[in-house]
Amino acid sequence: MTLDLALYQLRTFREVARLGSLTKAARSLGYAQSSVTSHIRLLESRVGMPLVQRLPHGVRLTPSGVIFHEYAKRIFNVVDEMATALNPPGEPEGRATVGASALLLETRVGSLIKESRYRYPRVQISPRQLSIGAAATAVRDGELDLALVHGDFIGNEADPPGVVVERLPDLEVLPVGSFALAEAVDRRAALAAVKVLAVDPDCASHQLLVTALREIHGIAPQVIEAGSMGGARELARAGYGIAMLPAESVGPESEGSGLTVLPGLPRVRLGVRAMWLGREMAVGAVSAVRDVAIRVGRDREPQIA
Repeated sequence: MTLDLALYQLRTFREVARLGSLTKAARSLGYAQSSVTSHIRLLESRVGMPLVQRLPHGVRLTPSGVIFHEYAKRIFNVVDEMATALNPPGEPEGRATVGASALLLETRVGSLIKESRYRYPRVQISPRQLSIGAAATAVRDGELDLALVHGDFIGNEADPPGVVVERLPDLEVLPVGSFALAEAVDRRAALAAVKVLAVDPDCASHQLLVTALREIHGIAPQVIEAGSMGGARELARAGYGIAMLPAESVGPESEGSGLTVLPGLPRVRLGVRAMWLGREMAVGAVSAVRDVAIRVGRDREPQIA
């Protein structure tokens, strides 16, 4: 009998066996529970026998599952040995292609490159801007080694299997506009005259701003795409619109920029996720860059007053 098994399925099974729960395994791997269930059922169909027994509060391995688990651990040991052979211990080297959503490209990737050069001088990073919705597919298809995205993204059954999703510290975004807009005597009229500037169409923050303008001021603003943070800043500075921009890009260090945080509008925390193929599948350079990405996020973790 020939078994056609994928590493992502074995990784899911290993996590279910370790935690004794489909729900906990899904949370640990960044998948929806339905995806974890699907992975286990696919394994069981290919093996031809049940591997886990569903209980009222979790799962446990069947006798066949115990045997399968032992062999799965051996497989991952071999994968680790192969990774070590291909990337022997020592200073990581090589290139990592890192994609990031527009807000993160400016706020996190610059620091990621700087910190990586300091810690791993033989590792090179190729940054790219990407849309949030395309990130998981780009990682799965090998177009990116690591993707950094923001928003309410959590792994779901529509995501390509085999992509590891890890949570990073949140990103705080603030409603930003010109000083003239903030100081307008007739605030409602001033707000009604400007647009909402969307930096990334897949990000929900500008929709929250639209909702707030409608519910608080009775305004239904037009939304236009700014294309980048730089474009959003220029349009907001010129008094053309309001943009939701990262707090660190409009803080004290940006004084003199002609922009200010607009009072009475929502400040939002957006979840940040790193997506990659996991340490078992990554070369040393990619693992090193992923570790730095987590460190950079923690160093910049937002504090909302």
